[in-house]
Amino acid sequence: MKFEIQDVDALGRIGKIEVNNKQMITPNLFPVIHPFDNVITASGLKDLGAQCLFTNAYIMYKNKEYREEILNKGIHDFLNYDGIIATDSGAFQQYMYNDNKIEISPEEIENFQERIESDFPVILDLPVQLEDTFEVAESKVLKTIERAKENISRRENQNCYWIGPIHGGKFPDLLKRSSIEMSKLDFGIYAIGGLVKAFLQYQFELTLNMLITVKKNIIPNKPLHMFGLGLPQFFSLAVACGCDLMDSAAYILFAKQNRYFTLSTGTKRLDELIEFPCHCPICTKYTPSEVKTFEPELIVELLAKHNLYLSFSELRTIRQAIRDGNLWELVETRIRNHPNLVNAYRMIKNHDNFFELHEKAYKNHGRLYSSVESVNRPLFRRYSNKLDTNYRVPKEVKFLIILPELDVKGVYSPQIQKWIEIINNNANREKIHIILASSYYGVIPNELMESFPLGQHEGRMEFKHQDHAYNALSNTKLFFEKNHDHYVKIAILLPNEYLNELNEKTDISKNNVIFIIKDYLTNKFKEKGSTFLDIESVLEYFNDGLK
Repeated sequence: MKFEIQDVDALGRIGKIEVNNKQMITPNLFPVIHPFDNVITASGLKDLGAQCLFTNAYIMYKNKEYREEILNKGIHDFLNYDGIIATDSGAFQQYMYNDNKIEISPEEIENFQERIESDFPVILDLPVQLEDTFEVAESKVLKTIERAKENISRRENQNCYWIGPIHGGKFPDLLKRSSIEMSKLDFGIYAIGGLVKAFLQYQFELTLNMLITVKKNIIPNKPLHMFGLGLPQFFSLAVACGCDLMDSAAYILFAKQNRYFTLSTGTKRLDELIEFPCHCPICTKYTPSEVKTFEPELIVELLAKHNLYLSFSELRTIRQAIRDGNLWELVETRIRNHPNLVNAYRMIKNHDNFFELHEKAYKNHGRLYSSVESVNRPLFRRYSNKLDTNYRVPKEVKFLIILPELDVKGVYSPQIQKWIEIINNNANREKIHIILASSYYGVIPNELMESFPLGQHEGRMEFKHQDHAYNALSNTKLFFEKNHDHYVKIAILLPNEYLNELNEKTDISKNNVIFIIKDYLTNKFKEKGSTFLDIESVLEYFNDGLK
């Protein structure tokens, strides 16, 4: 097996997996199918765009009628599928139904998976339930690690690249321990288990915490899989937090309940739809009214196909967003699908140092900040760190002027350009330092305004939300607590009105970030800071300081 990483954004990775002369791209989805009874066949999945699929080796093994045929043909011929196939060992039945009476040993099911030539078999692990106590969860984690070691010692088929399950449930210490210990063992893919019930309850914050805990502690050179992740509205957030692969039967399970995937409003019931908000082959061929008249089996098939089309379309969108460096922008769009997704996304700020370590230094395009959650992006942590550790105020300056944020960002504003031109023509220009107020970054030294991403971003100029306030005020405090001694005088330019981009007179908004900065400076540095209505008064104030 070969796993080659081709591009990254956030913790998301575009990669190529080569296994047994077959290829697939990541991030990707393994649609789960029943070995014998499927609305969409394995070959039908390939026609829909599936590069891989997941099926259940335990069900095959227990079926005496088909077991020998599968052993003789191999799983690819039996399913008539020449793509990548992963197989589960029966642990999912234990997990979903709390059925501890699985009558099979690890040796039996693992040997069976090797004999049927599964590309990615799974060991017979012991999934942790959400309701498990720490002691019960710990015993399952230790037993799974023990079985993983035993699996390695008895492997025979070199064409099988095993999936190593990571467990720990809601207990971060156990997830960390499982990740570290499993990383020491040779597996083709590592996979986080015990997630499906959390997904079904829309516990996205718990799921994301589990993923990030594992991502921090697992070795990075292998794909990281999430068992049972099938809701497309969660794909982008999971990928941004480090998920490479996922599997799910949600596409068919939801279809059997007449539920239809969307990205804008979650899942919808067929009887709620007047029009299909999609352009896949199913939705362009039929209307909801027509589909409702079909036989139940056909309705399920059509909805399942749509659900898969939408899922694969979303994965293509995610991969392109990674290539474009726009994955965070995509995530912030998708989380509007459900309030629990918004809550899950906001907890990313608890891990901002970890995300910042993996964030690209530069991107080909400027950043778009379209929501209050934008301030949680790693770029803001990076700017705070750089401002604290790398930035130095020019030695010769004695005076500081802070210019307000206007309708157009920074030096691109015609009004700010005029102000800077006046400042540049002042005889004491070398002693004047210019800082631009920013509702996202707090303060931006003018000489950094062309650097990424300070000069390459677009966002709301209004300053209404406490997350914005915290971020901007935090960077303002960070800057002045370190650098205030460089300045003899600090002037805040706060005119009543200005000329906007259309050369129209515009009032300064009361929600402008400059008011937050003004309140802080006038309270903290009363002896240095003053507010002025026009640039000429500022320069006169500075010139008086030189007399």
